[in-house]
Amino acid sequence: MDMLQSVMEASSQAMFTLDREGTITHINRQTKDYFGLFNHSRYSHGPGRLEPGDLVIIADTAIGADDGSLAPADLERLNIRDRKLRAGDRITAVGLFDTPGAKPVYKFLPGGDSATLELSTVWRDVPIRAAIDSRETSVTVGDITYTMDYFWCIGQMVVLDGETGQVKFWEEKGYSARKEGIGNLLRGAPFVGKSPGSEIKVTGYYFREFFEGALFERHLEQVMTGQAPEFRDIPCEINGYELVASILPVTDSAGAFSGVIVKFRNIKDIRVTIQERNDAIKSAERRYREREQAQHPKESDFAALFGGGAATAEVRHRAYKLSQLDCNVLITGESGTGKSYMARAFSRAQPRKGAFVTVDCSTIAPSLFESEMFGYAGGAFTGADPKGRAGFFEEADGGTIFLDEIGEIPLDVQAKLLRAIQDKVVCRVGSTRLIPVDVRILAATNCSLREKVAAGQFRQDLYYRLSAFSLELPALRDCQEDLCFLIDHLMDRITRKYDMAKKVLSGEAVNKLLSYDWPGNIRELENVLESAVALSESDIIYAEHIRLEHTPAHRTLRQRLRQEEEKIIRQTLAQCGGSRVRAMEELGLSKTVFYGKLKEYGIE
Repeated sequence: MDMLQSVMEASSQAMFTLDREGTITHINRQTKDYFGLFNHSRYSHGPGRLEPGDLVIIADTAIGADDGSLAPADLERLNIRDRKLRAGDRITAVGLFDTPGAKPVYKFLPGGDSATLELSTVWRDVPIRAAIDSRETSVTVGDITYTMDYFWCIGQMVVLDGETGQVKFWEEKGYSARKEGIGNLLRGAPFVGKSPGSEIKVTGYYFREFFEGALFERHLEQVMTGQAPEFRDIPCEINGYELVASILPVTDSAGAFSGVIVKFRNIKDIRVTIQERNDAIKSAERRYREREQAQHPKESDFAALFGGGAATAEVRHRAYKLSQLDCNVLITGESGTGKSYMARAFSRAQPRKGAFVTVDCSTIAPSLFESEMFGYAGGAFTGADPKGRAGFFEEADGGTIFLDEIGEIPLDVQAKLLRAIQDKVVCRVGSTRLIPVDVRILAATNCSLREKVAAGQFRQDLYYRLSAFSLELPALRDCQEDLCFLIDHLMDRITRKYDMAKKVLSGEAVNKLLSYDWPGNIRELENVLESAVALSESDIIYAEHIRLEHTPAHRTLRQRLRQEEEKIIRQTLAQCGGSRVRAMEELGLSKTVFYGKLKEYGIE
């Protein structure tokens, strides 16, 4: 064994080499295993071809795909003549080869209809079964089963000799390299014999004798003719297998081109690698969460919302502390940051039990706001319930009311809301009777209530009542560390929602998610992942499945620093109650610099 062959055999990747003419010079064991050039079967059969009267049994996951270019017309040799048959259909079939008048038995389905298909029959008192499931095809003759697993598609065929009734051929991994696909054999091609440990010799032969694939061949030609310097990790199909290949040129001591090295990995193996990586990440996340929960065991409801990263630790701690106080809380943050989720987490963690009533203030017509919020007495409206009706506050008595988008409440209703907060009483429309209510108020907004106060659109006294205890939720772009936690949590939730098998994200897909700014925050992330999971047919989600509304922003260091500076100034102003003098002193800036920054960032 020469040195190059020794190096290739020691590699974990499948590899073969070609000279400048395209002749195979070296090939390692991994490649032979991938393409079935080494026979692992414990059974044997001799060489031959299909003969009239032979019984042919087929289990094909997609007509015309990785089955020797099988076409519906080829099946006529089994007397299968069905106008509804199309390329891509799944089929299981049993029929006599080139035997006029013999009636076949078969089933077929459009490829997308079902992942499974099964056919059972009896021939000469021998039970026969052909079956397809989501990852394997099998043909059982008597008590012997011939199986092949597959990733995208495959064609399995077993042939019984028409005279002896014995199995004379079965498909085994590598049939594409041997030109023994179903279509090839039905069209008259011969098959070679098989025996345990037998091996097909490929060195010294032109590569296309054993390896085919239009994209692979095109890229290979580009490297061999100097049109491309090399290709690394490109997806392509070789002999019906979905692979990731690298095609690298080899030069001699004088620097002249002398051939190529082809390295490749099966996508199924890549899937295993991705799963192993994801499992390792999940294990690390689990250990981190366990450590966090050991330190703060009662904050688990809020960790489930944010993840367990350090970036949101302060928010989690504050949220939990506020949930344990029976006080009103104002939750602020950009649209999509999870304010509704936070309110529900409060309701689960807080000592106060009772009803949890959610009110979306942005969806209630201004004319109905008062009656919806506080109820109405009998006879208050024409056509209304003569007995009257309780409002949201009465429904939440003893529990919690969540006022989402509170900035949308009309000014005339804000006075009644203030009274309900201060005096813990409500008065129905059309009545003067005061009704006591014991309600905790959680309010949320994505707008600046302080700016609304300044514009005369929100009562100042109500604002101070609500903002005594506040919680600002961070934008997703500001807590990248927690993004991985959220992705993992959402992926699990989405697959459960659609009752799907778990799907995994490729490395490129994860990088695409991490490099995006997420202007729509958690809501946008959930929508993107839900679309990718629901619409991708593969169990691996690639970068191409991640559809973003905006081009991922690649921010320079200066841009990131400006963004952080603006955020700090806005936060300091909010902490100082809008006082510019106090904020200026807190930040240690001169008047000229401070007002220059306000103008630069459009802070009014």
